[in-house]
Amino acid sequence: MPRHQRAFTLTELAVVALILALAAALSVPALGNAIAQARLRTVADTLADDLASARRAAITRGGDITICPSRGGRRCTPGASWHHGWIIRHGVVVLSAHDRLPGRLASHTSGGHDRIAFDGGGRSPGTNATITLCVRKRPATAISLVNSAAGRIHAEPAEAPAAGACARSGENNR
Repeated sequence: MPRHQRAFTLTELAVVALILALAAALSVPALGNAIAQARLRTVADTLADDLASARRAAITRGGDITICPSRGGRRCTPGASWHHGWIIRHGVVVLSAHDRLPGRLASHTSGGHDRIAFDGGGRSPGTNATITLCVRKRPATAISLVNSAAGRIHAEPAEAPAAGACARSGENNR
């Protein structure tokens, strides 16, 4: 009986390798975007938790609690954006510090709020402060954290102007 061996030709193997390479090339950007959006949701939750924590600390300690952007984690940095990181402080004592955000994430703050202070009643005197976080160059990903003058914090989809400003953030993490 004749034996017939079956094998793949070099051309067939090359075609399969090309198809796999194309599939991988098409899926990598989508995977990168999914990872960036997951990081964004995590950062938004962390900042919302830190705002709530600062409010609770103000009630517990009788006020004078501030949360603000910080480039080094030791003091508030005037003019810095929230994507550089932030600290919670009681007077001059830093209670908590958060590092800068991953490179693809950016922030935008309404009305130039570079710090949010809480008094002993848990209120944040002044106007509402809105911090918008997004994946850079992707305004549809934007999430806004709103801190009301009453000290209430909630997340909501960002309004178009804030989302656009966040997505255009040219300073991102520098």
